[in-house]
Amino acid sequence: MIIEFLQREIDLGTFPSASYAIGSSRGIEEEGAVGQAVAVPLRLPATVDTIYDCASLTKTLITTTVVLQELPLDHQIHGYTVRELLTHTSGLRAWMPLYAYDDPIAALLKDGPEYERGTRVVYSDLNLILLWTGIDDFAAKARQRIFVPLGIESEAMLFPPAELRPRIAATEWGQRYEAKMSGLKPLREGLIWGETHDGNSFSLGRGCAGNAGLFATARAVFRIAQAWANAELLPRELVDEATRNLTPGLDDARGLGWQLPTGSAATHMLSPRAYGHTGFTGTSVWIDPDRDRIMVLLTNRVHPCAAPVPIQAARGEFHRLAL
Repeated sequence: MIIEFLQREIDLGTFPSASYAIGSSRGIEEEGAVGQAVAVPLRLPATVDTIYDCASLTKTLITTTVVLQELPLDHQIHGYTVRELLTHTSGLRAWMPLYAYDDPIAALLKDGPEYERGTRVVYSDLNLILLWTGIDDFAAKARQRIFVPLGIESEAMLFPPAELRPRIAATEWGQRYEAKMSGLKPLREGLIWGETHDGNSFSLGRGCAGNAGLFATARAVFRIAQAWANAELLPRELVDEATRNLTPGLDDARGLGWQLPTGSAATHMLSPRAYGHTGFTGTSVWIDPDRDRIMVLLTNRVHPCAAPVPIQAARGEFHRLAL
């Protein structure tokens, strides 16, 4: 049923390919892939071994994990606490093209503040970029503390080598979506394939700046989510704190890095204690502890162009079928 549903979405133009993994805290029960991982200028079919640019799934699966392993919640980075940055209550605006500045972090600190901290939830890439600046040897720690102990170093990585390109799903043709948002000339021309789609991570971190950069198969994303569900990488009490609503009464329901269901088209069918995240490239992971379900859907919906598509509705139907 899920493959048929995903094929219908491909036929409608929602995305050119998808790979998924569904299961419980005990492991994967179903996985599959469909469509074209690369649709232009050549065609390469998606398989369960296809590696996707996970975009903002990096924020929770990698950055949040490493930060919580290393830093206390009251630790300050450039005057912001870890808690403020992870709950997106720092007062920073949602996004800036930091690659347009000679000193990106100085520009972030000067022009990033937009509202009184603690009064709103504004989901912001800038929060995770600041957290990334506070972790020395970020990429090495991600590998040593996440990829290697979970046995997924061949299927999850921050800087995919060139020889893996045939296994990687392509994203946008040129950095046109960000160029439209910023009013700047596109940062890149040509097909973005095998390198991070996000402009700030591509420029600041040569592929990962904390807000994006994870490349992984659906089964590898599932394995990291399973590690969260089973408290394998962090103490159980910290996992429970990170996945509960820490922003009651504000604009959004946020834990530490994680989002909680808000009644959206993608999440209204999930339990109140579910937690998850999405990525701009068309990726998502949701964990529903009340039902003991882990649901991973990876697509490259921005390939070859980042057109508006009903991706939230597609995620919601995927979750309904997965439950």
